[in-house]
Amino acid sequence: MSGHEPQIEVASHHPHMSVDMAALRTALSASLPLCLEHALPGAPLAKLDEIEVSLVDDPTIADLHVRFMNVPGPTDVITFQHGEIIISVDTATRQAAEHGNPLDRELLLYGIHGLLHLAGYEDGEDSSRRRMELLQEQILERTAQV
Repeated sequence: MSGHEPQIEVASHHPHMSVDMAALRTALSASLPLCLEHALPGAPLAKLDEIEVSLVDDPTIADLHVRFMNVPGPTDVITFQHGEIIISVDTATRQAAEHGNPLDRELLLYGIHGLLHLAGYEDGEDSSRRRMELLQEQILERTAQV
């Protein structure tokens, strides 16, 4: 690892929901070195200068989901390899309530998930998804202790 660490910027594009953007940016910045520790060879994460995390609503992420992945409907997070992570606040709100988590924890989990995609991890198959989920939970717990 080169010691290079990208900057994380967080922006809300959600029309109705307010999130503590500074706290999310701080938590994601704390999780970044842990994601870099686990980056796979050739992954873009260590090469990026900036990572942009955008918080959007379900209609916006559903549009991106179908346009870029050819999958209809909203999803929780979409990661683009050039360093953009798109998170649905609507989906996070529903999932947080379903799992009994605070919204900020759910958003951080999605952000870590996006960072792990940039670190070279995929979740298309069950075994790789389980590996990625275990790693993101470990990073989430370690970030919460920082």
